[in-house]
Amino acid sequence: MKAYLGIDVGSVSTNIVLLSDEGEVITNLYIRTRGRPIEALQAGLRETAKDIPADIDIAGVGTTGSGRFLAGVMVGADVIKNEITAHAVAASLYEPRCKQYWRSAARTQK
Repeated sequence: MKAYLGIDVGSVSTNIVLLSDEGEVITNLYIRTRGRPIEALQAGLRETAKDIPADIDIAGVGTTGSGRFLAGVMVGADVIKNEITAHAVAASLYEPRCKQYWRSAARTQK
């Protein structure tokens, strides 16, 4: 089964989620970063790996957060985005009219 790994490394917490191809949460983890993003990510990935079923094929990885570039390099991320972009994309999945609003707002900003 295909799944997608999301990693958010922030100054306060490191969050990891594995989503199925259908968008269902397979596993998720919240841990404190404690000013050590590398160690937090390593520990988080070790812990997450324990909960991943054997038939999972991780088809993509995305990172966000203040440590997104570091995390992206560490895991070979396919996508590295800031939280604002990640929130906007997620919102558009649940409310397709969001894209209309963005286009309208972009035109009025010029």
